[in-house]
Amino acid sequence: MQHIHKDRLITVDALRGFALLGIMLAHFIFWYTAGPLPQEIYSKYQGLGSTIANLFTELFVSGKFFAFFSFLFGLSFYLQMRGLEQDQRTFISRYAWRLTLLMVIGVIHHAMWQGDILSIYVPLGFVLLAMRKLNNKWILILGILLAINVPGKIYEAANFLLSKTGAPNFGDFAKDASQYNEVITKGSWLTIFKYNLSRFITKFQFQVDSGRIYITLGFFLLGTYVGRKKWFETLEDTRPTIKKICKRSALIMVLALAAGLGMFGLDAALKLGWQQNPVAGYIFSIFYQVYNAAMVIFFISGLTLLMYRTSWQKLFYPMAAVGKMALTSYITQTVFGLLLFYGVGFGLYGKTSPGTNFIIAIGFFVLQVFFSRWYLQYFNYGPLEWLWRSGTYLKWQSFVKRKNEVSAPIIPIGEPALSAIPSTLD
Repeated sequence: MQHIHKDRLITVDALRGFALLGIMLAHFIFWYTAGPLPQEIYSKYQGLGSTIANLFTELFVSGKFFAFFSFLFGLSFYLQMRGLEQDQRTFISRYAWRLTLLMVIGVIHHAMWQGDILSIYVPLGFVLLAMRKLNNKWILILGILLAINVPGKIYEAANFLLSKTGAPNFGDFAKDASQYNEVITKGSWLTIFKYNLSRFITKFQFQVDSGRIYITLGFFLLGTYVGRKKWFETLEDTRPTIKKICKRSALIMVLALAAGLGMFGLDAALKLGWQQNPVAGYIFSIFYQVYNAAMVIFFISGLTLLMYRTSWQKLFYPMAAVGKMALTSYITQTVFGLLLFYGVGFGLYGKTSPGTNFIIAIGFFVLQVFFSRWYLQYFNYGPLEWLWRSGTYLKWQSFVKRKNEVSAPIIPIGEPALSAIPSTLD
């Protein structure tokens, strides 16, 4: 028997919750930092647990979950546009106002922590608005090309040919690392805010130079494509398509990984000196970008297929509560990370190992799941989602559930729940 939730796609919320787990693991492993650190901080921890955590993060987490989350955010942005387009008179102004409010939240979050992604999403949200008239074919083609960072690789190649320096210059690493280290360990809240705000333009420059902004936009477009095709609204009908995508992305992922590892193996066996060769590094980075993009698609499609099964629903569906409160959950992770690791809190930066941090992140996420499920029994939205939604419509939205709406949390049984429109982060 299907459990029908009238407002949301539970499967999408569960995916978003899983994405927030991955984001948390990526940020927590190195003490919730978002900038260069002195090499001695990294070299302190070379034990088995930290090595496994580092390797696991590099292979399965780093560079994947910001794209995973971006896909779901792109799906959300499209569905929000689709909902607002019902009134053409107010569509553009309301959508622009909604993004403006998100930028305010993003700038405040950036002042706390310079790794904020919301302030990156806002200009890309306006790009989506400008591209909304493109047909599905172009949305898909551009999405794939951007997701594997084709513009970034072209930029790198041009930069190398013109300057012979290879990868883009990200500044004075040692100086930046020392300064950032000082802010983390000794900075007051005011010092942290000032430092992070001074790095706002630098963050955008890094996004462009590293290609991350193209990848984010690519997954926005892929989320838009899936939203247009209504795949998450007709999951039973699209099951064969999702299965095909899962298999193909797995194949591409394995081939890209094999090619990258093959380069390492050849270099080690024949002593080719490729680690110092910018051309070899460039080729390897292409394999790595393709591997990352394929893994994101594999995660999304594979997890969706797993959630057709009742046994896996029991594992993933509780994460839907965190996904429904994605904005609040995301920023709560930052507050916890700062209080735990930075000098303004318990100051555990550099004192706990990456392996320990990995376990802490999982433990805190489990607490978020329990809290979110309890909270949503009594409230319609997370606190930040409620503020954002109220601000969008310039009218206070219903926050507390009526007594007859309060109920115990439900773990749906049966096929994935279907509904009309998921409203991400609202």
